[in-house]
Amino acid sequence: MGKRQFQRRHLRAPLFTEFLYEDDGHVLKARINNISEGGVLLEALPHVPEINLMPLMIEVPNYPIFANYGKDKLLTIKRETIESEILRVRAKMVRSFEAQSAVDLIFVPKIGCEFVTPSLEFTEAIKFYVSTFSKNMIYLLNLFESSSTKHQVDVIRHVADFLGYRKDEKISLLRQKVLHDYQSLESI
Repeated sequence: MGKRQFQRRHLRAPLFTEFLYEDDGHVLKARINNISEGGVLLEALPHVPEINLMPLMIEVPNYPIFANYGKDKLLTIKRETIESEILRVRAKMVRSFEAQSAVDLIFVPKIGCEFVTPSLEFTEAIKFYVSTFSKNMIYLLNLFESSSTKHQVDVIRHVADFLGYRKDEKISLLRQKVLHDYQSLESI
């Protein structure tokens, strides 16, 4: 039997930010791995909530489309000038942890959550973020293909930093990570 190719209902994109969630009257902070219109992959939760429906506050940056800028102009854009939107939504865990002990729950690295009745504004903001991020990933991958000068490498590192990648990474490893994330936009 051949390898089956799956396609997601919604495109997803990496979102390397932190988020806040509430559990049992406490506000906790963790990280987001990726996001789509349908849900989010969470990681580094200090505590796995006992409730199945969590209120989340997510910061989503409003990146410009980097291909619309010249390479010299790109280098002048500062992270502080990129506006972000704080979005609120409720999410339910897709994966159940009921059979695991409290000790086992400490070591859960990632939790997939599905958004529950997100508002139209929330869905549109996520759709815009994912679309813009994927366009910027394509632009970044094209920069890798034409990186022959120090100036082009500087632009690559600057764009990669904006998208949440480590700019001090070796170029070959950075390219590999961006390519992997691009390939997993639609795949399971």
